Amino acid sequence: MQPNVMRRLKDYEEVGLIGYPCDGEYIAVVVNNKHDRWLLGGELCGLNGAVIADQAAALHRYYPQRCRLVLATIRDDWIIAVRDYDLSPGERPELLS
Repeated sequence: MQPNVMRRLKDYEEVGLIGYPCDGEYIAVVVNNKHDRWLLGGELCGLNGAVIADQAAALHRYYPQRCRLVLATIRDDWIIAVRDYDLSPGERPELLS
């Protein structure tokens, strides 16, 4: 999926999103291949009063290769946007001590 291309959710993506069919922002796991990014699962942000930081802290730390966390915007049954904050290893900011 290109960054600005909308598309309908696949059936298996709908099943994997906790809180769906609510519209909103989802913390989600995506897998990359050469042509598309597919949502493997995720959770509606703010579900049961949890803030994004609480939800992110509860997520698994390790994913299969080529998977990472994103923030996906869902409206009706469409993926409107996927914000991907993954940085390549050379772009990671250094922490100052």
